[in-house]
Amino acid sequence: MTARGPARWLAAPGVALIACVFLAPFALLVAMSFWSQPTGTLLVDPAPTLVNYERIFSDGYYLRGLGRTLWLSLVTVAVSVVLGFPVAFWIARRAGRLRRLSMAVMLLPIVCGALLPTLGLVNLLSPLGIVNGTLKSLGLIDRSIPLLGTQTGILIGLVQAFLPMMVLPLVAVLDRLPPSYEEAAKSLGARPAQVWRRVVLPLAAPGVLAGSVLVFCASLTAFVTPQILGQGKIATFAAMTWQQASLVLDWPFASALAMVMLGLMAALGGAVLVLRRGARS
Repeated sequence: MTARGPARWLAAPGVALIACVFLAPFALLVAMSFWSQPTGTLLVDPAPTLVNYERIFSDGYYLRGLGRTLWLSLVTVAVSVVLGFPVAFWIARRAGRLRRLSMAVMLLPIVCGALLPTLGLVNLLSPLGIVNGTLKSLGLIDRSIPLLGTQTGILIGLVQAFLPMMVLPLVAVLDRLPPSYEEAAKSLGARPAQVWRRVVLPLAAPGVLAGSVLVFCASLTAFVTPQILGQGKIATFAAMTWQQASLVLDWPFASALAMVMLGLMAALGGAVLVLRRGARS
């Protein structure tokens, strides 16, 4: 009893910080999403209503923005899996002395934040940037390929920003996968492609699932990268939320938009739990 008391007091500051910084604002966000703001005024009516959610799911503008954001997030996940799996396998199996350097390089986009890498991509993808300049010098194109202000440019930025979130879980899973499994499959006559398809990929599925969840949630809520690379022309759901909160000053509607994104992430988390329980049983 004497040991538990001090331990609880030591945890109290952290619990209080979480309650004040996260739980209380989150509860306010949930409540405000059911409030309303009369047209032409900044006054808020706290009477519970579903008018904000009805507006979201009945207005084609917001539905298209939600569909566009979901599509970008799903494609970002797919591209990250395709690009990240070979990188993670190389780091786990072949990097050797370069392992620490490789992991540090993979962490750079996360450590630097979203702004610096995105501004670097602006210089690469602009009409007069390195990508178009190189293609022109090689004679592959006559005119600059429009990459900024397009979904393609946003997709490149999202993959560049969140690829580490796919690689790191895969490295952790592959580290626990004994190389003897692959050697045993080869000794039984399996070709390299069969080893990947029937041994490595199934055993690395937990890492793929974890990385996919991280990349999807990060892409769904990304704001800086789509806003800069999209040049304000591609309306994503996060940008819509920011516009309603900062420009229109309709906080109840912005809260409802945020709750839709949180609901999608919660639904994804529930689906992952169901899949994991099904796989264990």
